[in-house]
Amino acid sequence: CSEDALTVRILEADRKLVIVGGGPAGLSAAVYAARAGLSPLIIARDGGQLEGTSDVHNYPGFDEGVDAVDLIQRLERQAERFGADRKECGVRDVDLTCRPFKVYCEDGEVITSSAVVIATGASPRWIGAEGEQELIAKGVHTCATCDGYFYRGKHAVVIGGGDTAMEQALFLARLASRVTLIHRGGVLRASKAMATRVLKHPNILILWNTSVKRFVADESTGALSSLDIETLTTMGENATSNLAVDGAFVAIGHTPNSEKFRGVRTDSK
Repeated sequence: CSEDALTVRILEADRKLVIVGGGPAGLSAAVYAARAGLSPLIIARDGGQLEGTSDVHNYPGFDEGVDAVDLIQRLERQAERFGADRKECGVRDVDLTCRPFKVYCEDGEVITSSAVVIATGASPRWIGAEGEQELIAKGVHTCATCDGYFYRGKHAVVIGGGDTAMEQALFLARLASRVTLIHRGGVLRASKAMATRVLKHPNILILWNTSVKRFVADESTGALSSLDIETLTTMGENATSNLAVDGAFVAIGHTPNSEKFRGVRTDSK
């Protein structure tokens, strides 16, 4: 990519600024960019992780909570009021090797831009058990600080063995009547400090060498009612059982949605 006509190429771009990502981060960037007169274009397939929950109760300004989809729509209208545009687009590829930058949509359209803001967030990792996806926001969650309040005085389960799982278990232990931590191994992967807090907490029970095989829905309500679990016993045999629960939090980490941005320097995470 020659630098000779760099200024010309930037001026010929379709947009001054393209924001890839339609969640709260991307829409917040759009509000500021639009108010600065950059006329940003938001490119997104959906509203991100926020659309994976029902109600949001920890966002400032909504003392009675707000519907997740409604919150995204409000943010979109706010950005549009200041001059931002939005295009529904599944991003197929991004070329950041030469200006103007190019964003390739799955519908075949190619959008050029002088600058690109990457606000694609991350996707939660799932264990892949039967019923997991069908019960998201119906008893299955990934964020204790977001949805833990609904399990005050109830039985909550956390699935995982790393720092994320420890943080969620400790948070839920302040609200739930009891917390069960399900870990497929015999040793926690979390930092020693976090693991020690969980191991010593009187309200947290750990099921070692145990994995979830199925998330079971209540036939009348359609919400999560129990988990089919499998435990490796000291005899080396697999023992199956059913665990009644009110809510389950999958806490095995997140995967950054950065695979399309190969030209950007990233850290190990």
